[in-house]
Amino acid sequence: MKFSPLFALSALIALTPVAFAQSTTDLTVTGTITPAACTPSLSGGGSFEFGRISAQDLKQDAQTMFKSSLRQMSVVCDAPTRFALRAVDGRAGTDISPNEESFGVGLNGTEKIGRYLLRTNNYTADGNSSTTLLESWNGGSAWSLYGSTYAHIPNTNFPWLVGVSVDGGMEPSAIGMLTADFQIYMHIAPAKDLTLTDAVPIDGASTLEVVYL
Repeated sequence: MKFSPLFALSALIALTPVAFAQSTTDLTVTGTITPAACTPSLSGGGSFEFGRISAQDLKQDAQTMFKSSLRQMSVVCDAPTRFALRAVDGRAGTDISPNEESFGVGLNGTEKIGRYLLRTNNYTADGNSSTTLLESWNGGSAWSLYGSTYAHIPNTNFPWLVGVSVDGGMEPSAIGMLTADFQIYMHIAPAKDLTLTDAVPIDGASTLEVVYL
């Protein structure tokens, strides 16, 4: 009779006396099935081109700021949905002053070129401009007022989220379509900290995320 390895192992276990108590561990499987999907988008295809920046226009001992033109950010859902916003830094580790709301623009050799912020303003929810900006520092468990009329979309290095409520609510509302003005605030490192003998490409990239609540 030919024994398969599995059968032989089973026979061995069956014939071995039980000498030890069972050791166990628990596991859980969790998640959420959302009734609707939301799609974020940016006008202009999400591309922000600052063109050629002269090295002479950079401050020697401080960061130099540049602003992009205004674009429109929109989040369209299949049905009214509670969600928040954050973004993933595609150039993680290149930010000259890492924090919860800035993103890197790449490296010049080993030199960090700068950083940028995702600034949003003038939110409208389903045609209602009476909106309140909220923030959560624990991944959405608790919410508080953002504290300004504009918001920076946070990065995923921190459990920080930005949400929008309608008519003064203290938790993000269920929204079918959210729109806002969107602008890049880019900061280039002090010129003294960069090697500027050759052209230095600015190479920032990030991904806007909808977080379902």
